[in-house]
Amino acid sequence: MKELEALKKELEASDAKREELIAKTREIIKQSKTAIYALQRSDQKTADATLAKMKKEISLLGKYAENASFAGTIKPAMQEYVEAAALNEFIVTGKIIAREGLGVTAENYLLGLCDVSGEIVRKAINAAINDDTKVVVAAKKYVEDLYYGMMQLDLRNGELRKKFDGLKYDLKKLEDVLLSIKLQGKTNS
Repeated sequence: MKELEALKKELEASDAKREELIAKTREIIKQSKTAIYALQRSDQKTADATLAKMKKEISLLGKYAENASFAGTIKPAMQEYVEAAALNEFIVTGKIIAREGLGVTAENYLLGLCDVSGEIVRKAINAAINDDTKVVVAAKKYVEDLYYGMMQLDLRNGELRKKFDGLKYDLKKLEDVLLSIKLQGKTNS
């Protein structure tokens, strides 16, 4: 009976930690959406402050990323953080964000990169509406580089493969936007 009592306490502690991580995950996802929305509106100040707060919280969650009991719980937050940070990096430098310094696993990094392509398409479409062809060209190059880079990976069927397949459609959307701009005579690209 002592053994069962000890196991009960261990399970209760694990459940309590999982609930705590779920609450933190929800908060990070909410912050990610705030940062992305700010970036889509060119509100860099709000985005920077939100990303800085998220980075601190991600570093606290990172120690649970390799723990099989908790990895699935924190995975969505890690991906959302990478997505927001990657969108920021695209807007600031035009480059794909490096994994180093993000504090996420390789899988969560790649999943977040796949997710950011949809936000980059949104940014490009809004730029096209405002006759900012440079952003559209940069977005196409970014998604194209990401797509071709990820083609080098051996992706098996699963979540990462499905998200990778979405990159192909985002690249097609950007090619269509650029073709439309070109046909309207608004670019030399």
